[in-house]
Amino acid sequence: MPDDLYKQDRVLRLTRELVLFQAIPHGLTSRDLAERMEISQRQAQRDIRSLERDLEVPFVQIGARWKVPEGYWLRPVNFSLHEAMAMLLSARLMLRFSDRYNGFAVAAYEKVAAVLPPPIKAPIMEAVDLMAARPADPAYMRLLASLTAAWAERRKVVIEYTTEDTFERVVWPLFLEPNATGHSCYLLAWDQKRRAVRSYKLERISSVTVLEERFDPPLGFSVGKHLAHAWGIWTSEQPVDVVLRFDASAARRVRETVWHPSQRLEELPDGGVRLRLLVSEPAEIRHWILGWGRACLVEAPASLREEIAAEAAAMARTYEAEPVAAEAGVGLVEARPSQSSENPRRSA
Repeated sequence: MPDDLYKQDRVLRLTRELVLFQAIPHGLTSRDLAERMEISQRQAQRDIRSLERDLEVPFVQIGARWKVPEGYWLRPVNFSLHEAMAMLLSARLMLRFSDRYNGFAVAAYEKVAAVLPPPIKAPIMEAVDLMAARPADPAYMRLLASLTAAWAERRKVVIEYTTEDTFERVVWPLFLEPNATGHSCYLLAWDQKRRAVRSYKLERISSVTVLEERFDPPLGFSVGKHLAHAWGIWTSEQPVDVVLRFDASAARRVRETVWHPSQRLEELPDGGVRLRLLVSEPAEIRHWILGWGRACLVEAPASLREEIAAEAAAMARTYEAEPVAAEAGVGLVEARPSQSSENPRRSA
């Protein structure tokens, strides 16, 4: 079996075993687990050790039986039809967000699906199956499990982090925040050295050591307040006013979505709209602006307008200079400017 498939099969098996231990609160012997999972008893023993070590499951051994303390599991809940639909939508969002296998998410949605009415259960299980097929990353799962436990127990951690350089830092985990733009997740943490809240991308954390020392969150810290002006994850002490003008071809699409809590819309005589935002870091909104093409014009700040203009000019030079393939395997043709002045975007 290829290495990636072996890892994915192992993570799936461990997740199923974890669900099994939840379903049987009095516990299982390694022989019981082996029979139910159709694996050898020796493999079952190794899996129990992996659940303890990698996923930090707090097993209690009573004789030959292994059980998980009742307080480890969250209590079951019931859903109305409309609440169930909300869970289905969240599962679809999770599916679109996740770019790797997350055994915790798969197990969570399996449990949710088990108590939902049939019309909702089937599409959630379809989403679960697609999540389960994502590439396995056991190291990421261990890291996520360690940070989740440290956050819940308010324990300090030592992380090894890499940007341009690699360094170690003692931090206090305050929250785990997803960022859909980059299919990534960030640790919001108090940095003891910098004495400030910082964000750390999980994919850049190579190791986590959970310390015995506990912490109290900084006085007045709130995730909502901390990210209030962030377009995604970046924050600053002085938010910046961003003013964008959209032409009539994009106006309806702009109107029908709340892009940011701070936004204010102004209707324009030509059918377009002006969008005003107060964001922490204008650089974080650049790709979104560029995605609108010529339908969006930056009016302020001047620095952002100049950056977008320079990027658009560089893109134009790239398209003018580079030949493109007409079809796969066919000769190259010179790129030509479009003959149509119409906006290529179409709203549904």
